[in-house]
Amino acid sequence: MLRAALLQIHRYTGLATLAFLVIASLTGCVLVFRGPIDRALNPDLFYAQSTAETAEASVRAVSRWAAANPDLQILSFPLHPGEQRTIPLSVAAKPGRPATTYDEVFVDPASGAFVGGRSSDAGIDRRHLIKGVADLHFDLVAGTPGRWFLGAVAVAWLLSSLAGLYLTFPERGGFWRSWWRNWQFRRSSKLPRLLLDLHRASALWLFPFLLILAATSAALNFFGEFYAPAVTKMWPLEHDLFDSDPPPRDPADPRLTLAEGLAAAQAHADRTGLEWQPATMLYLPDWNFYGVKFSPDGVLDYSNLGPVDYYVDADTGAYRHEVDPYTDTMGLKAIRVVYPLHSGEIFGPVTVALVFVLGLATLLQSLTGLYIWWKKRKSRVAARRAHRRKAAA
Repeated sequence: MLRAALLQIHRYTGLATLAFLVIASLTGCVLVFRGPIDRALNPDLFYAQSTAETAEASVRAVSRWAAANPDLQILSFPLHPGEQRTIPLSVAAKPGRPATTYDEVFVDPASGAFVGGRSSDAGIDRRHLIKGVADLHFDLVAGTPGRWFLGAVAVAWLLSSLAGLYLTFPERGGFWRSWWRNWQFRRSSKLPRLLLDLHRASALWLFPFLLILAATSAALNFFGEFYAPAVTKMWPLEHDLFDSDPPPRDPADPRLTLAEGLAAAQAHADRTGLEWQPATMLYLPDWNFYGVKFSPDGVLDYSNLGPVDYYVDADTGAYRHEVDPYTDTMGLKAIRVVYPLHSGEIFGPVTVALVFVLGLATLLQSLTGLYIWWKKRKSRVAARRAHRRKAAA
């Protein structure tokens, strides 16, 4: 009885989610290489003749551009963009100023001259392709309803995977000897048997990692609605994540320069004993805070639990806030670990490569599952017809 019920769950959740898992696996495989692909498609935006050797050099270049564009507010930029790379800036129009046609600007690391700009809208042209792939992966380009729908798909995928694991257990005979057969496939087998073996064996060998991928997908898609409130309820944070409303203030430019904001955040890091390097600089207009993300080598990534963030008052330079998963409670660790696990960045290139393999495996299991269902459907239909004829007689 249990086996029959789990077979139905595995079969029909697999069929219901198949198309969306194919989309998610294909787009996920592309996003593993999103940086190199974006740079290859848009070399005119990303590459420069010079290099910003230090964080201070990046700030000087960005400050020159900001002085020439007083209607725009810089929201974030990397402090170490890389050798012969432009500095990409996230920007927005200041309150009461004319809207801009782009929200991402690329400036020369030596002169601060404008190199190019683009919007962060999804598209299929070379400027916006990676953003389009990302939006398709995260919410089917449908905003919050699309994200919720993919969250439901992830939950169904999780249930289907657990049901599928149980179905690989042998019904009779020696358990380990019989079960081991399901972990193998023979290239000499005929196509139907080969595809069934591939479907089972790939799932069994990769099961713990596929389970993590499905679980983190569900957590990310229901992050604000369920996951973050649940983990912070169990382990309250010492420092919040700017999820409360900022204090009211009249819009005004920060009194401190970018260089002074960076120096204030670095001074706080020195006082705390943090030996990491500044990687990314932020400005939060609603709070009037400068923020700096610190990483071991000054390049932003999400290995381990990701960066440490320090925020200072953009008028006075006084320390205001921090986001440090290494010293905060288990709640922040649970929040920060989800994305590194899902993207594979948690342990660097090896686990990123593993996520690429998992994407291909998910695609393989979806397609082989469809073939197995179609191949066995004819016999199931014939059996049901025979049963109805016998019942009628």
